[in-house]
Amino acid sequence: MKSSTYDKTVEMVGSIVLVAIIVGWWLYVPVRLVQPTLWGVLATLPGIVGLVTHFAVVIPRYRAQRKTVKDYLTFCQGFDQWWLQTGWPEKLKALGYSPKQGVAAAAMDDKEKDDFLDSLRPSTIAAAWSAVILTVIFEIAATVAHDGPLEWPWAYWPIGDVGYPGFIFAALGAFVSVMWRMINRINANALTSRFMFTASLRAAVAMAVGMVAAQVDLFGLKGDAAAATFKAAIFFLIGLFTDWALNAMRTRARTVFNQPNAACDRLPLCFIDGLDDGVIDILDELGIWDVQHLATSEPGELTLRTLYSFNRIIDWIDQAILISYLRRNIADARLFGITGAIDLAMLFDYTLGPPNVKANAEAILDAFSKKVGMNRESINLICANLWFDYTVEQLYRFWQHIQKEVDVPAAKSPRFDALSGI
Repeated sequence: MKSSTYDKTVEMVGSIVLVAIIVGWWLYVPVRLVQPTLWGVLATLPGIVGLVTHFAVVIPRYRAQRKTVKDYLTFCQGFDQWWLQTGWPEKLKALGYSPKQGVAAAAMDDKEKDDFLDSLRPSTIAAAWSAVILTVIFEIAATVAHDGPLEWPWAYWPIGDVGYPGFIFAALGAFVSVMWRMINRINANALTSRFMFTASLRAAVAMAVGMVAAQVDLFGLKGDAAAATFKAAIFFLIGLFTDWALNAMRTRARTVFNQPNAACDRLPLCFIDGLDDGVIDILDELGIWDVQHLATSEPGELTLRTLYSFNRIIDWIDQAILISYLRRNIADARLFGITGAIDLAMLFDYTLGPPNVKANAEAILDAFSKKVGMNRESINLICANLWFDYTVEQLYRFWQHIQKEVDVPAAKSPRFDALSGI
């Protein structure tokens, strides 16, 4: 109740401050919120689309995913009890180790679950703030385009005639980039306030880079009309592909300052099946930049933050866990039908099963170890780590809707116990 009251108070205060800023901007800042030009009208489109999508898509999508995540939290509480009292001891016993039991942490009650889920609810005031900021950024560009280079008395670095083309064309490129990325977000039901905030910053960075590139003649083109046209195209591309422009400038800066290239073996998210540039962009906004970040993510929280289906999130995390072990050998693993950590743990589990199943599993693991160029002992170690992994077992059982264990004394494997009881 306290959390709900606090959230409502924050929303109310934020709304009042937002209205005051809009009125003050309209009265005193020499940039109209809507310029009487075609670009001025178009500049309001991203913010309007973001607000409409928030109410028409994002909030209903959150409510639909909330029920699934709450079921998952309830499942996790029962799983914790089973894992510490039954699952983990049986796995140890199956491999000849001394069984050990633990005590599960105290379970969350319904109110604590609701408070956790409400904390991840898309904020309406954040959506409104982000829409206004995004609109203001593009209206600044529309004002400059309408009135020409401005000399505002309170501006420390006025936009001069030289930097004017870079600012305008980079702003146009940034506008196209934001609108195109918004299409992908709408199709993925993931057009959030976080995206609009980051889009505002990206657009501002693009405009600044374009202005600097024009002001200092970064590309060394002077004089004739052909050079001016080429520079305009370059400035537009700076706005359209700001990340590429910054990477190119960073590479050049390394040469100028004689800095070595970073030699880090990062695993980008493109290693995971099902992740395209749009999804990777969404995960990047959440601080998930590589495979290791995704492998250690909490599936329930990630579902509510991205609004993708829970099963899809589970599949991505499952793949990421396996890739964190196999690294760039994941393509070879997929040739054997091993696409995620659950598959490899399951295959290892079969080596503890009946003789005919065990023989097939051993043959697959032998061929797999030769294909990836790793000795069988290393493969066994990876398999055992995944088989004992709490997260892998939890994802598997939730995916298969296994609610409780059925005791089958003849089975030799904990997972065979569960499979025999389905």
